[in-house]
Amino acid sequence: MRRISLWMMLLSACSPQPEQEQPEAGGDPEPEAPAVTAQRAAAPVTDPRDVDFAASLEVDLDAMSLQASGLYVQVLREGEGPPAAPGDSMGVAYTVWLPDGSKLDASADHSPPVPLPMVLGRTRLIDGWTEGVTGMRQGEKRRLVVPYDLGYGAQGRPPQVPTYSALVFEVELASHVPAGGD
Repeated sequence: MRRISLWMMLLSACSPQPEQEQPEAGGDPEPEAPAVTAQRAAAPVTDPRDVDFAASLEVDLDAMSLQASGLYVQVLREGEGPPAAPGDSMGVAYTVWLPDGSKLDASADHSPPVPLPMVLGRTRLIDGWTEGVTGMRQGEKRRLVVPYDLGYGAQGRPPQVPTYSALVFEVELASHVPAGGD
């Protein structure tokens, strides 16, 4: 099976696809196909509190800080130095899983195994990743639970990321050069 790198997924345009147009009100509705009706009957799980996370991921939302955006952040190891801010050059080691525990990608799995290089706020990434690494300090490690709307949206990123999928990241700030620094 061909594996698509999360690096490419993270660096690609991550804006949600436009919603499909709905028929105008007042007209005769077209009958829905049975498959569409079945899909609508099973509402998607959109709130991370309603997601069944695999025990191996050690996700405890009650132990995490809930951000106003809906992102959950847990500091697993404190770092040192100045906090990462927009414009800073960074190298972030990461692993990302689906809620069922399936690993999507890890920087350590690449050849060579190097952290993801980025410039915070300039490198195009999913919103949950950008928000989750902002403020990290050199050597800091965090667990992030990214709700679907801060990840790949309602459409997901088939076939790797299902629709409405939350993502679980462990990220570590491996290198950090503040903007204007050496």
